[in-house]
Amino acid sequence: MVEHIHTNTLKVPMHTPTDSKLITLMQWLSPAFPIGGFAYSHGLEWAINKGHVSNREELQKWISDLLEYGSLKNDAILINLVLQGSDPKEINELAMALCQANERLSETKLQGGAFCKIMGDVWNLEIDNLTLPIALALAAKNESIDQNLVVPAYLHSFCSNLISVAIRLVPIGQTDGQKTLRELSPLILDSVRAVAKSDIDDLGSTCFLSDVSAMQHEYLQPRVFKT
Repeated sequence: MVEHIHTNTLKVPMHTPTDSKLITLMQWLSPAFPIGGFAYSHGLEWAINKGHVSNREELQKWISDLLEYGSLKNDAILINLVLQGSDPKEINELAMALCQANERLSETKLQGGAFCKIMGDVWNLEIDNLTLPIALALAAKNESIDQNLVVPAYLHSFCSNLISVAIRLVPIGQTDGQKTLRELSPLILDSVRAVAKSDIDDLGSTCFLSDVSAMQHEYLQPRVFKT
């Protein structure tokens, strides 16, 4: 005999504490946040078009390399530097210098500019036009949001966007997209731990094919994404 469980008999905590800073960070990094992240592929569109990424396993390897050796590693270090007190304007100059392609530069500047505008309009926080990771770090510092929240949330959001690109273009399907994100989660946490021990000398990329994809994307016709 199967017993039926009535919802009114379940004991649910009535006063579970929720960190408002986490909610704020979730809002900033939501796909619905109007910075146009859905329009950028970070060069992945070219890689898919040329057959370098054609299935879930290749997608996971592509993003894993970005986390360990490429642009996402750099972004995480840059965010950490700002949160630790480095001059955001100097770090922003460094962030732009690390963009190996014009499209990659426009990607981070345009999204960063949109982010800064929303910070002013909604949070009354005046931030000069900065690249996206630096703008996020400065806003998080102003709101006293811990780096142990900011860095993994940023990396998770970026990985999610790249997976969304692959879902549309490969296509790999929604289920495989979620499998990929789940399997990337331990690497994201490893990246957070590595960044905590990193400094400015650890910046640099050895993801050469990713850099080439960003350079070649502007010549791709037809194309769906801006970068």
